[in-house]
Amino acid sequence: MVSELMRRDSGDMEQNLMRFRAAMSMVFWIVLFPVIQGSMAVTVKNCSYPAVYSFGDSLSDVGNSIAAFPVQFANAELPPNGILFPTHAADRFCDGKLLIDFLAFGVRRRPIYPVLRGISPDFTYGVSFAASGGTARASSTWKRYAGFNSPFSLDVQFEWLERTKVRYSYYERQDPVIVVQSLPTLATLNSSLYVVYAGYQDYFFSLYDSVLSPRETLSIVGSVVDAVVELVENVIEFGGIDLLVINLPPLGCIPAMLTLFLESTPDSYDSRGCLKELNKITTAHNAQLGDAMITLRAKYPTANLYYGDLHGVYTDILSSPKSYNITQPLKACCGVGGYYNFDKKVTCGNTGVIGNEFVNLTETYCANPAGYLSWDGIHTSNALNKAVATDFLSGKHITPDGGLNCSPDFTFWDASF
Repeated sequence: MVSELMRRDSGDMEQNLMRFRAAMSMVFWIVLFPVIQGSMAVTVKNCSYPAVYSFGDSLSDVGNSIAAFPVQFANAELPPNGILFPTHAADRFCDGKLLIDFLAFGVRRRPIYPVLRGISPDFTYGVSFAASGGTARASSTWKRYAGFNSPFSLDVQFEWLERTKVRYSYYERQDPVIVVQSLPTLATLNSSLYVVYAGYQDYFFSLYDSVLSPRETLSIVGSVVDAVVELVENVIEFGGIDLLVINLPPLGCIPAMLTLFLESTPDSYDSRGCLKELNKITTAHNAQLGDAMITLRAKYPTANLYYGDLHGVYTDILSSPKSYNITQPLKACCGVGGYYNFDKKVTCGNTGVIGNEFVNLTETYCANPAGYLSWDGIHTSNALNKAVATDFLSGKHITPDGGLNCSPDFTFWDASF
């Protein structure tokens, strides 16, 4: 489980962060050397991007955390995670593909690789900077919280992007063959698609580790949105023109949250069965993020800023699950116990004892993962990720109207992926 694996005291955090950044610098030398609402004036163009760059947390992490901390994040490449990846480790907290996987395939028909990947990396079609445990707010903000510390915040991820540009520039001058084989050209950084899907961990860990109450968590929304906006502005100033900023799923509908904050009064739940109090957090986040996008469009009129309403897709499915072939909208596929099939004592990919019973979740999961919105009670399922990507690429639940204007086709999969 991500939060349990990332527990550190403050002293360990400082040491880990320095070691991680040093390792990051080394990785670039070792790995790359060998190898909403708002104005509708934003231009909507045909879907054609030379590369995709991704920022975020475990909802978008395709392998960075396990590369940095292989022992702590070993579950990401072990069954049952990645059951839809029959030929190799998934390196994802999902039964199959993440939202960024589907988006990358939708616009390039190729996957993007984690920046920390040290074996057979191919950054021709972009890079993922997203990392499990990565918060929107700077990791230093979390040092006062004994329950959780992470070195993977958005400010660090942006530093990776800056360093990537330095390395692209070097190889373009010194070794053009490397660029042709496994790197995009430097010029494509300005015409690539940048995907920002962050903030979930800031709220989830606060609640999951009982660091903050729901009311206290609501109070940090402004600072989380500010951190996301800061990244967006940094990417634009960096030279990015096309950005897709994605809002968050309803926290009150997540199986882990429904289990940990179980209420006895019916009035605590909405018509979909979700917790009203927790949903206030993501409602506030998404509203503020949407308003910020309007402001950013006015400030940067030459940029194409897309706002992806993942929350809208999620709630649409909850309102009519059968229309999407979803049979268990509020339960975890890989889990055990209770109404929501989730118990913090033993989470997906782990073993343990609940009561007097030994539980093994290294192989056990639901019979039909395609019928679930949540894979492990914490992370979204392959089914939901595909539905969201299909909508975004088709111009639904995305502003400006028409969205990315692609024709999503997920029938083509690279045999090596």
